Amino acid sequence: MLVSYQFKLKPKLSQVNVMEQWLNMLRAHYNYCLRDRIESYEQVKSPKLGNYCDLDTESECCPLTCSVSKNSNLGSPYKSNGKKRNAYEHQSSELSTLKKARPWYREIHSTVLQQNLKRLEVAFKNFFEGRGYPKFKTRQRFKSFNYPPNQVQVTGNKIYLPKIGWMRFFQSRPFPEGFALRSVTVRRKADGWYVSIGLENQDVPQSSPKNIEEISSVVGGDLGSNKLLALSNGEQIANPQFEKRLERTKIIRQRRASRKKRGSKNQKKAYQELARLDQKIVNQRTDYQWKVANQLVRLADVIVLEDLNIKGMIKRCQPKQDENGNYLKNGQSAKRALNRLIRDCSWGELKLKIQSVAAKFGCLVVEVNPKHTSQQCSACGQIDRENRKGEKFACIECGHVQDADNQAAINIANRGLEQLNVSLSKLLGVTQEVTANSEVTEDTGNSEETSVSLETEPSNPKQLVLFEWMEEQVTGSPESPVIATQEARAGEEVNVDVRQKWFAQGGSWLLQLRSRSDNLQTFP
Repeated sequence: MLVSYQFKLKPKLSQVNVMEQWLNMLRAHYNYCLRDRIESYEQVKSPKLGNYCDLDTESECCPLTCSVSKNSNLGSPYKSNGKKRNAYEHQSSELSTLKKARPWYREIHSTVLQQNLKRLEVAFKNFFEGRGYPKFKTRQRFKSFNYPPNQVQVTGNKIYLPKIGWMRFFQSRPFPEGFALRSVTVRRKADGWYVSIGLENQDVPQSSPKNIEEISSVVGGDLGSNKLLALSNGEQIANPQFEKRLERTKIIRQRRASRKKRGSKNQKKAYQELARLDQKIVNQRTDYQWKVANQLVRLADVIVLEDLNIKGMIKRCQPKQDENGNYLKNGQSAKRALNRLIRDCSWGELKLKIQSVAAKFGCLVVEVNPKHTSQQCSACGQIDRENRKGEKFACIECGHVQDADNQAAINIANRGLEQLNVSLSKLLGVTQEVTANSEVTEDTGNSEETSVSLETEPSNPKQLVLFEWMEEQVTGSPESPVIATQEARAGEEVNVDVRQKWFAQGGSWLLQLRSRSDNLQTFP
């Protein structure tokens, strides 16, 4: 079983200077090797210097006219036994020559330099799998280095980093018994230096996901901005909006930093304060998301989420031009606030945390297509954009009324079950299948509640014009609309007063009815 703990280091000033120098040299080495990989790859992809030699026959070639290997121009492409090296081994064979040409690289531990090349190898591996082309690292994008296993020592609240020395750290949690140290990553953040320690115990098996036959409950989640997550069981998880809370403070600190003299120590201190504020927002959001992930895993065996295109949702609007070539308004200024709110929600990080916690508990996480989940009725399956308005959902076909986000979460849960080929009736626990409340056939003392299937209910719910009068109520209409229906029993006239309280809470459609032959009687 693999676990990872993170602790804050308490290094000396001299150790801080050493780690800063290491980061600068490792970043320069990373960019240098990246440029070499790019040039070799592009040269083989688009020949510019004539014909190439045959590497299989190891024919002699002139380095001025061809490239020996598409992986790198550094080091030797072949091992001593004649086998061909891969890209990492190819560039790693050049490290000895690098230390002779640049003696200051001898200060860095050899395994750290090798791990730096492996980091580059992972970047190209992701590129070949379609995750984006490797980029050169700036000082803001290169903040960590790592040691391989069996290099770092830990004793109590002290840790030994090779060629850096012993230093203390804040041991916020004890190490579990029987676990051995694996890889160690040292990372620089705005508020100090941190170490991430990987632990492994082969005697403890890794949790395996549950089989389809073992699934007893399922919960669907609808991701949102006002509410971070709406669940199919009716619960709603709030979105604290940590960035919005500290927005005013952040603006003030940005102004202070921009007004300082460029390149001065005061400007550096001002930007450090701004970075610590951003780090505080990240810490608050990360802590909250871990708590949400643990809460979801304890609710059900299967967690179904939306497969959202987050990058496309925060993409800038396309520019619009008229016939004369003048630019028109495209709504980007209004969408900017929504983009900021979506980034503050950090749905992608929340999904990763849910998947990480679910893997430990053996739960399944399924992502489904979110198309029409907010417009489809979970009771009858009708899809119509008129069913939803704002955060309220009222089906124009069957009259089902519920909170729109919870209603969408039910559809997401049902799609997840269909994707897993699990029947809703086979679940042992309480499912998220939504049905109308059972009819009131006995006198329970509450004569105001009746069922959905009243005979006096209009045959077509569209006649109620649900959302139109709801808007009038919100804008301050003095009178509530009254729908009068007739019942063929003793000529009595049934008057129905429909109020905005229908939409105050999600649930079944309850009508407040009372028969009166004289005048209209309304109920609170």
